[in-house]
Amino acid sequence: MTSPAQITSTDAVRQFKRALDEFQGEAREAVTQLLLEMRRAVDWIEHDRARYWPREMQRASDALLQARHDLERCEMSLRPEDKRSCYEQKIAVEKAKRRMRLTEDKVRAVRRWRFAVRREADDFQGRLAKLVSYLDMDIPRAVAALERMAAALDRYTERAAPAEIAGTSEHAAPVAPGAPRADGRPEGDAA
Repeated sequence: MTSPAQITSTDAVRQFKRALDEFQGEAREAVTQLLLEMRRAVDWIEHDRARYWPREMQRASDALLQARHDLERCEMSLRPEDKRSCYEQKIAVEKAKRRMRLTEDKVRAVRRWRFAVRREADDFQGRLAKLVSYLDMDIPRAVAALERMAAALDRYTERAAPAEIAGTSEHAAPVAPGAPRADGRPEGDAA
């Protein structure tokens, strides 16, 4: 025969329920923060960088045209007997070419990253949607179940307490008629 459970307190169940409620609130806040950070990163690539690098490429193109123009003017002003080699203008042209190549690379990279970031953001949002579903559906169910368990355990401890005070348990085996009771007297004896 099994003995009754020795439940003295339901505080642990209620503490776990409160911790689960707290977790739900913190998890919702974390999801909101993650979505905001993701949105900022996506906006930075799709809008900020997508505008910045084409403008920089235009500036680099203008600077390259200007450097080439300066080099041509320098070369035109050279006389055959002049030893000046337009070194500074040649350096400026090379620098402008490097800047132009950099901006072209960045424009291509932004195009690639826009698609990659959008795809990853959509995937991330899908995974977060699952977490939000758990937070919206499963945690409230778990909290409700814990509350029901705590209430049932409270009722159980209230019923078990009077039986323990009397020195018997409500789960004790029935006593056969005429058999002695726990106090030694036969069943049916009036005290």
